[in-house]
Amino acid sequence: MSDKRKRCAVPGCKAPMHARGYCRRHYSQLWRGRRSSSSESSRATPKREHVHDDPERIRALERELKKAEHMYEVVVGFEGRVKWRREMEAVRAELLRLGIKPPPPSFGREARASSG
Repeated sequence: MSDKRKRCAVPGCKAPMHARGYCRRHYSQLWRGRRSSSSESSRATPKREHVHDDPERIRALERELKKAEHMYEVVVGFEGRVKWRREMEAVRAELLRLGIKPPPPSFGREARASSG
């Protein structure tokens, strides 16, 4: 592999980036709501670096959030809504980690509460 290929954002992981800055293994753990294993977290430094704070990354996260909000509104069934709700929460948390205030929700109870 060339040196220009991006790597996973988890400290110590040398795998190539797959999605949202993580390799397949760590993205899968993030998607399921789990963090990296205890052996990896013990090797990680306590100081968190902003690895992906470039404008392109922020625009991509904002697009992901908009898509997740849309899917949350249109999907039918409890399991599907839970999946998209988790996705929205994960994207909002990532934006906050990068120091960006996520836009208010554009749907449901949360939108009505913030507008009125």
